[in-house]
Amino acid sequence: MGDRAMCEIKTEGGSIFFYTHWCGYALPNVAEKALELAQPRIRDLSYATRIVIDYLIKEAGERDSETGSGIMLTPDAEDEYNDDRPSVTIDLLNNQMRTRR
Repeated sequence: MGDRAMCEIKTEGGSIFFYTHWCGYALPNVAEKALELAQPRIRDLSYATRIVIDYLIKEAGERDSETGSGIMLTPDAEDEYNDDRPSVTIDLLNNQMRTRR
């Protein structure tokens, strides 16, 4: 059971991947809002990345929890919407969000 999905976050140093076990259906909308919230710091990618990841975790309801979401450097989690590849990409370099579903 679950509603698993991943989001790729592209930065100048490479990609970071966010995984949610329970909120995959909402991930495109949450990612869009995360990119919007990062706009004031979009030219400072360390801050923009932190804002995006913080919002993704918050909206997954997984703050202070040891399960339910994760962050990784290699996309090695399940994504039931896109054959276990990230179904959402937040490209901070180009200030874009894409969904592959």
